[in-house]
Amino acid sequence: MAIMYRTLMLSSLWLMVSFTVINAQTFQEVVESGDRNVWYAYLAKHDLDACNGNQSLLSAAAKAGNIPLIKALLKEGAQVNQSCSGGDTPLMLATAYQRNHAAKILLRTGADPMHKDAMQRNTFDLALEHENFQLFNHLIRTDGHNLAEPDGPFLFRQEGNMLAHLQIVKTKKEKIRAMSNVVEGPFFYNKTWACHDKKGQELFSFQIRKKPQPTPAEFASPEKLLAISDIEGNFDAFANLLKGNEVINEDYEWTYGSGHLVLVGDFFDRGPQVTESLWLVYKLEEEAKRAGGRVHFILGNHETMNLRGDFRYVDPKYFVHASLFNLQYANLYAPNSILGEWLRTKNTMVKIGETLFCHGGLSQDFVQRQLSIQRVNDITRKYIDADPIRVKNDDAAKAIFNTSKGILWYRGYVQKKTDSEKVAKTLDFYEARNIVVGHTPVNEICQLYDGQVIAIDVPHNMGEEHQQALLIEYNQMYAVGMHGKKRLLNTSTAKITP
Repeated sequence: MAIMYRTLMLSSLWLMVSFTVINAQTFQEVVESGDRNVWYAYLAKHDLDACNGNQSLLSAAAKAGNIPLIKALLKEGAQVNQSCSGGDTPLMLATAYQRNHAAKILLRTGADPMHKDAMQRNTFDLALEHENFQLFNHLIRTDGHNLAEPDGPFLFRQEGNMLAHLQIVKTKKEKIRAMSNVVEGPFFYNKTWACHDKKGQELFSFQIRKKPQPTPAEFASPEKLLAISDIEGNFDAFANLLKGNEVINEDYEWTYGSGHLVLVGDFFDRGPQVTESLWLVYKLEEEAKRAGGRVHFILGNHETMNLRGDFRYVDPKYFVHASLFNLQYANLYAPNSILGEWLRTKNTMVKIGETLFCHGGLSQDFVQRQLSIQRVNDITRKYIDADPIRVKNDDAAKAIFNTSKGILWYRGYVQKKTDSEKVAKTLDFYEARNIVVGHTPVNEICQLYDGQVIAIDVPHNMGEEHQQALLIEYNQMYAVGMHGKKRLLNTSTAKITP
C-alpha cells in the first residue's frame, strides 16, 4: 500500500512538473526556441497574429532572426505586414536589427517596404538610419520603383562645352521615366529648364548661369530681411513662407524688391523635395540681384555632409533616382554638376548690418582662433572636398568642421552651454550686435542671452503653426508665419523640440 501511494505521489509530481514546464513557455522562450513542438504548443493557446506588447510572434521572430520559426509562421498564414502598438512590421524589425536573411524572406512573401511606423519612417528609411546598406541596396533593386517620382533637372558640365541633362518625368500614362540628353554649348545658357511637382506638373522654370564665383559675406543692412533655416527638403513649407511674406508671387518670381532673403542652412536631407528647393534658391538669387535685393544661401552641416560623402539622412528616393541614371548619389552634387559647383561657392558665415548669420553657432573653442568672416568662408571652400586627414592637419579647418564645437554643428546657444557675457565678447570681436542661428530645434523663433542670439530652427514639418521665419524690418525683429502675421520678438527661453 505504501509503495502504491508513493508511486501515485511521484506520478502526480511528474504531472505537475510537466504542466509547469509547458506553461513556463513564455512568448520570448518560444521566439528563441528551435523546437517545433514548443512553437505549436504555444500557438494552440494563442492567436497566430496576436500582439504581445508591441510585437507579434512573427515580428519577434524577425527581430531575433529565427528563420525556421519565420518560415513556420508564414506557412501557417501569419500576416506578413502585421504591426502592433509601435507600428513596426516584421520587415521593419528585421531591417533595424540587421536580420537581412529574414528580411529577404519577408519581402518574397509580400512584406510592404513602404509601410510607415509611428514616426512616419518606412523600411528604406530604417535601413539607412541603422546603416544597413546591404539590405538598402537590395530594396533599391527590388522595390525602388515605389519611391521614384518626378525629379530634377540634374545638369552636368562636360568636356567640349557640353551639358548633360538628366531628369525623371511622368509620362501621359502615369509612368515614371528617366530621361537623359546632351546639349551643346554655349546655347544651353539660353535654354529654359523646369522643375515639376510630384504629379509631373511644372512648378517653375529657370536658366542656368555661367560658372558662379564666391559672393561677398558682408553687407549693409537693408530695410527688410527675411531669414529661414532648416527646410530639409520641405518645399511646400518653404514656398508658402516666401509667398505668405511676399518674397515671391504665385509664379515663384521674386517680388521682394531690394529686400534680402537669408537661408541659414540645412535645405538638404530628410525631406523628399530637396532638388526643387535648391533650384528655387538658385533662380531667386539672380532675380533678387537684378531687383537690387539679395539671396544669401549659407551652408549648414547637412549641405557639407552631402558634399563630403556623408549620406545618413538622405531621403531614400534620391538613391533610387541616382540608380535610374546608373550613377551613385554622390554624383548628383559633384563639382561638375551645376548645383554642386554653385553650392561650393557659398558662405558659411555672413554679416548683414550688425547681425551675424551662421548655421550652428560660435563656440568658445572656435572663437579663440579669432578667424575673420572672410577667413572662415575661404577655409570652408578650400576644404569642403578635402580628405578628412587634410582637415585634421589644419587647425582652422578642424575648428570649422568639428562636429560638436564647429560653426556648422555647435548647439551650445540653445542648450545653455554658455552665458551672455561670453556671447557679448564673441559679438564684439565680429563688431556685431546679435547672431542668428539654426541647427538646434526650438518650438518657436526666439531671442536668447538678452537678445544677443536669435534661434530660428523651427519644425517646419509639424504643421502650419510651426512654419515660421525671422523678419528684420527697420531694425525690429519679428517672427512671421506663412500668412505674414508678425509677432514682435522679446527675450525668452527656448525649448528644444522633442
